[in-house]
Amino acid sequence: MNRKHFVFVVVAVLAAACSSPDASGEEPRSSGFDVDRGGVVMTFDDRNFDDWVSALPLFDRFGVNATFFISGKIDEQAVEAIGQLRSHGHAIGSHSVHHLKAVEYCQDHPPAVFLRNEIHPQLEAFQAAGVTPTSFAYPMSRNDAVTDETLLTVFRHLRTGKNVADGQRVCDVDAFFVPASRIHQQGCLIAKGIDYAPTRPDRTFEQIDAALIRAAENNEIIVFYAHRICATKPDGGHFVTPEALTQIFSKAKELNLPFYTFDQLP
Repeated sequence: MNRKHFVFVVVAVLAAACSSPDASGEEPRSSGFDVDRGGVVMTFDDRNFDDWVSALPLFDRFGVNATFFISGKIDEQAVEAIGQLRSHGHAIGSHSVHHLKAVEYCQDHPPAVFLRNEIHPQLEAFQAAGVTPTSFAYPMSRNDAVTDETLLTVFRHLRTGKNVADGQRVCDVDAFFVPASRIHQQGCLIAKGIDYAPTRPDRTFEQIDAALIRAAENNEIIVFYAHRICATKPDGGHFVTPEALTQIFSKAKELNLPFYTFDQLP
């Protein structure tokens, strides 16, 4: 049996046994939310709870709801932050237990083992906290066809990332943009990183503004991702400043682009 056939068999068996976040055996359901306009999906990763909660007034000021992809244990600290984030309308997604590279893991182990060790324990803990994530963000944006097929038996949407070439304009990279009318067909969305904006060539305000303008003009959805939210460079971890987020939020509002969470995407 070749690897491709083996993976297909494993995924098929797993899907029949445990194909939804609540382990009910049902397929991941539609959000029931009507996404008929291009817009922005803001996402933040890892366990930067203090930063995220401190930024809630900024999100509220612009009416922005984001998706926070949490890695690690859903412990007391995580549960408390989840409650605060959700009370402001934000969504919660899975980012795996150990923040491992999914592609490499699934090359060394059957995909079912990745779900058993990295996904389902966290989902059970989320459920105990009253949350059923509908989306998953790949650690370090490591995905391929095998991991997508595996994880889409559990989640409605996945999120990965992509770099742009030197001198390339983000607004010219079609992979970052999905027509709103086709978002329900797009299982894995490719996001653009905005950490360190506007100090890097691929995430200047000119780059980001042009991407937002394209989304508005073409009725497309674009996803951004970041990690920490703090005014100055922290001792560790990727970060975006509140000033940079203010610029992005303001431009999106100027263009009349709505903000969606992953839970709202059909």
